[in-house]
Amino acid sequence: MAVLKCKMCGGTLDVTEGMTVCECEYCGTQQTITTAKDENLQALFNRANILRMKSEFDKAEQLYEKLVQSSPDDAEAHWGLILCKYGIEYVEDPATFKRVPTCHRTSFDSIIADEDYKEALRCADVIQRGIYEAEAKEIDRLQKEILALSAKEDPYDVFICYKESDNGSRTPDSVIANDIYHQLTNEGFKVFYAAITLEDKLGSAYEPCIFAALNSAKVMLAIGTRPEYFNAVWVKNEWSRYLKMMKKDRSKLLIPCYKDMDAYELPEEFAHLQAQDMSKIGFINDIVRGIKKVIVKDEPKTAGTQTDVNESVPAGNPTANSLVKRAFIFLEDGEWQSADEYCEKALDIDPENAQAYLGKLMAEFQVHKQQQLKEEPDPFDDSKNYEKVMRYGDETLKSKLAADVKYIKERNENTRLEGIYQSANRIINQTNHTDTEALKTARRQFVSIGNYKDAEEKVSTCDALILETENNNRYMENVALLNSAKTLYQEGVDKKHLDSIRQAIDNIETAKAGFEKLNSYKNSAKYIAECDQFKAEYEAAIPPIEQAIHQKERELAEQEARIAAQKAKKRKRITLISVFSAVVIAAVCITVFIIISEGKYSDAQRLYDSGEYLKAAEVFAELGNYKDAKARKKDARMMPQYIQATELYNNGQYTEAAAAFEALGDFKDSAKKLTIIKNEELYMEAIELYDKGWYSNAATIFAGLGDYKDAADKKKEALYMKATILYGHGYYKEAASIFDELGDYKDSAEKKTKAFNKSTN
Repeated sequence: MAVLKCKMCGGTLDVTEGMTVCECEYCGTQQTITTAKDENLQALFNRANILRMKSEFDKAEQLYEKLVQSSPDDAEAHWGLILCKYGIEYVEDPATFKRVPTCHRTSFDSIIADEDYKEALRCADVIQRGIYEAEAKEIDRLQKEILALSAKEDPYDVFICYKESDNGSRTPDSVIANDIYHQLTNEGFKVFYAAITLEDKLGSAYEPCIFAALNSAKVMLAIGTRPEYFNAVWVKNEWSRYLKMMKKDRSKLLIPCYKDMDAYELPEEFAHLQAQDMSKIGFINDIVRGIKKVIVKDEPKTAGTQTDVNESVPAGNPTANSLVKRAFIFLEDGEWQSADEYCEKALDIDPENAQAYLGKLMAEFQVHKQQQLKEEPDPFDDSKNYEKVMRYGDETLKSKLAADVKYIKERNENTRLEGIYQSANRIINQTNHTDTEALKTARRQFVSIGNYKDAEEKVSTCDALILETENNNRYMENVALLNSAKTLYQEGVDKKHLDSIRQAIDNIETAKAGFEKLNSYKNSAKYIAECDQFKAEYEAAIPPIEQAIHQKERELAEQEARIAAQKAKKRKRITLISVFSAVVIAAVCITVFIIISEGKYSDAQRLYDSGEYLKAAEVFAELGNYKDAKARKKDARMMPQYIQATELYNNGQYTEAAAAFEALGDFKDSAKKLTIIKNEELYMEAIELYDKGWYSNAATIFAGLGDYKDAADKKKEALYMKATILYGHGYYKEAASIFDELGDYKDSAEKKTKAFNKSTN
């Protein structure tokens, strides 16, 4: 049976024939498994599971559909479709360390009523059915919770779908999306734009907000400047969900907007849609007109034309207060320069007019109302206009402005603390808990924010996770060493290799010592007993093998002696006539055989050259050991699969190509192409981790890729970003160590010196 992977953590499952449920020894989760015995189908299950874990739900769903077609009575294939439909990802609960589901694709349709769920129950055995029902109940609870939260969200008119960052830098798409957002907002539309709409929300609140926006928005703008940006995992997750909603609600409209690329490079799913070229003059106006055809809105209020300042002065002799009143009218209309000029005129009359300085302060920061000052991103107490207000204003005004400044500072400090808190939380929630360095970084971040929220409790959680991770890593190393000993022993027994058996015994002794250091951790006690058992068994196997080897050597020597004596005796009996007759007969037989065989060999070669590989294989099989007929038979039988795999590879269908090349083993360059595909997947995974800011994990994967593409440079860049973040958070010693490792990369040498100096102060 092929190696199956855990649906929760991706670890290798220990599965035996006939099992339908097993427990993962890495994450401890009991889960259902496929009943398929075909190794190709099992490989497809693993491939689909990997894609789902990477949140590529559409690609995973396509593979599960193929599995349902191949094995319609396999409950696990139907359950895989359920996980993709609802975008289920399993994450580790930091409190219980159990894997729990999270939902990335909310739907109004209940999982309990889903046909694939019903099919999964129909095909499942009693134990599987119990697990499916328990998981479905939890997913249904999550769905209802998200729907309840999304119902509280305000409806949106337009949803802007785009990729925010790439390799740690802002994409051109995000700049364009920002411009479109402000244009549409000014037109009076309610617009969902992730950079602004989700900026004050925690990650757990994203899905309710996104679902509500997708469901309520009548128009989606899918923006992209590269084909790969349109197909980025979370970008595609949004527009593919919207396309499905469009099938049920024909009033919805999706408009693909592209730039610096050909329209034919857009995703195939957009082929039936009218796309917009963003490089065309007047593009935004066309978009606005198109949206207005779908969504009828009241015309937004427009600011009046700014009149000449001198013409707008009240008749007669204006007072300071009348000028200030006019200035505040200009502020309401957004005419900042005129407002400032009228405040100056008021100050010419009354140099200590606090309201005039307040008007200048509002014009400086371009706010329409005084209460909007507290919404400024940074404190404004360093403004000269603020100082004048605090100097000449009454207590009520001064108290209000001082409170606004205090509010901004406290809000920003809370934002800073929350940012560090969430960053550390993401590490302990999303790491696979094999990266102790990442967990130590999270611990330092929690320590740096003191008693903010439950940071002190989180420090204890990190300590427990670090200890658990270190113990688990040592545990898995010992398990791997014990398994390698079993393999070495079997090889030694099969091939009579004493060195392999002795090496297996050494591995067992090392593994046992490691398990003893772990005390009662997990199944260490069981493995210690196994080590003693296997060591005794392996040592007992050595004497019989030694004896068998010596016996075989003696028998071979005796056999060689007998054969030599028989040959000498035969040479004496052979006469010249018998030799001549034998030569003539043999020559005739060989000639006839060669003529017939050569004709068949030529026929087989013609069939092979014309692409009729299976027929060619049958003819090569008839030739037996003639020339290289056996090898040619194998080649002809495998050639159709190789051609199909190569076509899939050339067409960019890497998921299917990987499964096909894996089935071909070492045929031609199949292994090489499989390695290329896997390297590309690892490379893209590292890029995604880098984009999310998980620089340590990204650097580890880039390092493992060696000289693949620009992995070496990407590794340096990831380490550089990690060191820069550590430096920014005050971890100078750790930052100096990484900058030192980077050598002359960018300004690493200079930053190493700075970090080292700060760490010694």
